[in-house]
Amino acid sequence: MADARPTSDPWSDPDFEQAVRDTAYFLWEHDARPAGREKEYWFRALEQCLRQRRCDQMLDEPPPEGGADGTHAALPTPEEK
Repeated sequence: MADARPTSDPWSDPDFEQAVRDTAYFLWEHDARPAGREKEYWFRALEQCLRQRRCDQMLDEPPPEGGADGTHAALPTPEEK
């Protein structure tokens, strides 16, 4: 089975390319299919898909040491109290 996590290069991922196409088409249709604005919709879709990809990568990363923001100690668990 293939690894479901995104690679560092989104263009080597055919699923990512298809997601950009599908998103662009959805955005274009939602706006009543305006003519001559294909690039605008493609770039909006690209930005949205890249943002989603980065969020997914961040969710896969382990939390930073210390605390949520990395500057404070983590709260003790109920077992540690």
